[in-house]
Amino acid sequence: MGEMVTEPGFYDGKFRKSGQRHSGPASDDIATSPDEGARALDAMTKDELVAEAAARGVEVKSSDTKADIFAALKAAG
Repeated sequence: MGEMVTEPGFYDGKFRKSGQRHSGPASDDIATSPDEGARALDAMTKDELVAEAAARGVEVKSSDTKADIFAALKAAG
């Protein structure tokens, strides 16, 4: 059936929330190239960007806009 997700993040190439199941280990790399990463981040919702920022250790505020969080993630690399 798969492992239970305890931290939001990318598993099996898809963003999964806590409580969902996945079949493999978490992926630290959401894309294979910087261009693909930019597109992947751009396609995320604000909640997904917040979770990605937390996973990467990038500090963001709940009052930040989606564009602010996207820019912070891009700047952090």
